[in-house]
Amino acid sequence: MRLLQDPALRIIRTSTDLLDVVHEVLEEVGRELPSHCELLWDRTPGKRPRRPSLENPLIPDVWRPKPEAALCAYLAHELLLRLAGRRVAVNREVLIHPTDPYGAGDRTDLLVEAMPSPGDDPNITASGSVKLVIEVKGSWNDEVPTSQVEQLAGRYLPEAGTDVGIYIVGWYPIELWDATGDNRKTQAKKLQLDTLLVHLLDQAASLSQAGGVHVRPMVINIPRPDRQKV
Repeated sequence: MRLLQDPALRIIRTSTDLLDVVHEVLEEVGRELPSHCELLWDRTPGKRPRRPSLENPLIPDVWRPKPEAALCAYLAHELLLRLAGRRVAVNREVLIHPTDPYGAGDRTDLLVEAMPSPGDDPNITASGSVKLVIEVKGSWNDEVPTSQVEQLAGRYLPEAGTDVGIYIVGWYPIELWDATGDNRKTQAKKLQLDTLLVHLLDQAASLSQAGGVHVRPMVINIPRPDRQKV
């Protein structure tokens, strides 16, 4: 009855149910991002004289992508807003495998956990909750082609005690990125948007067949305001 009354509600019995819900929400975030995309860019204002001339030229703004941590914080915030009231926790930098007594070890970028509602069948899951790991990379990260396999599926999923994850690459269009003083652009140019997602989808399919894990890659396009097109 509650599902019929509120079409936004979802039933989460398994980890793949949680994967479906979170993936759906992230797709929605990606569709709405262009309306406020400047939040994920660093902008250094240029100089715009009233009457540009050779002696007083126009100096454009400088735009660079924000760090991966900022993208993670943004996604965590959006997930919390959109999953509010669904008994879902979204946490950042969760230590899932300590390697020394001082707090070092493997930390997930985002860990999503759905808790059972009062009155739910306690036999739905053995642990009483289902978990999902999200790994986030900027397009300039040299580990983008390999971390879905080696980091997310190989380490984080078993360490977090789950079999589902989402691998997100934040794609900042190369033509909108000012390179002065930023070596990240050189690395980002090594990837091609039209082939990256195909490569990651092939990886995810192989992981599902070989290891029994379910990983969904996403490439989220992050444009920025273009003054010339306003």
